[in-house]
Amino acid sequence: MSDNPQGESGRLPIVLIIAPKAGKLRILPPKAFQEGREWIERDQPVALIEHGAGTEPDAVLAPVRGLMGGLMGRDGEPVREGQPVAWMEGVPDQTAVVKPVKDTA
Repeated sequence: MSDNPQGESGRLPIVLIIAPKAGKLRILPPKAFQEGREWIERDQPVALIEHGAGTEPDAVLAPVRGLMGGLMGRDGEPVREGQPVAWMEGVPDQTAVVKPVKDTA
């Protein structure tokens, strides 16, 4: 088991990103791309878990640096605490520099 309660990596390059609490899943937009793939930094929020009016949402954090693989839930769907909400490919910190997404708004 990982020291990070929001991810498990079991010595494989595939890492699950786990909901820290139950609530409504809200997917966050990508922040950086390289060679057409979304890169995520360790502890970067990839989603939020909303709990209702008047409460602060909980961030769903990437447990390692790597490439986003895919989502395992849809925006607005209810999730349980500990439920996988996305997966990613973990990579060593020596990987090439990533480019931030340009704001088109």
